[in-house]
Amino acid sequence: MNNLFIATLTSLALTLGAGTAIAKEFPERPINLVAPFNAGGGTDLLLRAFAPHFAEALGGDVFVSNMAGGSGTVAAAALAGQKADGYQLGYWSVTVATIQPQIKDIPYNVESWTPICSVAASPTVLFTQADSPFETVEDVVAAVKAEPGKYLYGSSGPGAITHLTTVAAFSGLGIIDQMKHLPFQGSGPALQAMAAGTIQFFGDTELLMASGDFRPLVVFNSERLASMPDVPTAAEVGIEAPLNELYLWGGLFAPAGVDAAITEKLSTACGTAINSDGFQEFAERTSTVLNYRNTTDFDAFFRAQYEANSALIEAAGL
Repeated sequence: MNNLFIATLTSLALTLGAGTAIAKEFPERPINLVAPFNAGGGTDLLLRAFAPHFAEALGGDVFVSNMAGGSGTVAAAALAGQKADGYQLGYWSVTVATIQPQIKDIPYNVESWTPICSVAASPTVLFTQADSPFETVEDVVAAVKAEPGKYLYGSSGPGAITHLTTVAAFSGLGIIDQMKHLPFQGSGPALQAMAAGTIQFFGDTELLMASGDFRPLVVFNSERLASMPDVPTAAEVGIEAPLNELYLWGGLFAPAGVDAAITEKLSTACGTAINSDGFQEFAERTSTVLNYRNTTDFDAFFRAQYEANSALIEAAGL
């Protein structure tokens, strides 16, 4: 065995040993969970419910801070430039992580992060008023082709998940060029407009759809939902990948380059926190759909979502 080979093995052993030691000592100070929106909102409430269980799983202290602005991009841009030591984590949604960096000039992209874990994920649903004449997606396609330009779909704003859901639906069905988009300042005004008949279609999660008297037409999930067994998936109605699956998801991200052992420790603690009785009770009480992915699975999911959503962005003209 030559000296160079022995030196290489020794160096590798020292490196692995150092990583293990770092992970055992981590965390030595409080971990900051950054919510990219104001206090009191859905993301803030979720993180504050999650934080104590995450802290217990890590055996350290965790606190939540808020940094609002730019539809979540102010916080993400700030965190992307922080030291990659695992002490600063952001909770980014699908829009903050995969949409905004592809439509705005901001200092982060798909390579800026160490994905830690996904926490929540809800598939989106295209729906209409319960008393509308549209019973199925086939009814919608027939009506739109019969009277091009007559029907409108709404959103809570350009580039929002609500906008991308309708774009995925109508682009996938080949009728988006025969329809009109009417954006609103939030989902509330859009749903009021649908109740008034101003718009005919909207897309959001099942939780929001359940807040009114609406009829689901298609779900953007890999399989039918147990709560809506008669509603077809996008793939079933002919909407092809990558437009056939769309989720309102969120998860923890750290700046790119966090030590692998620390990343694994954070990811494991995240799973423990999500499965804790206390956080499960919070999820049930708030109808939050939890979906844990460890660091490896979340990294793959995040990258696939980034690529898939680029197709939606192009279709939406963003």
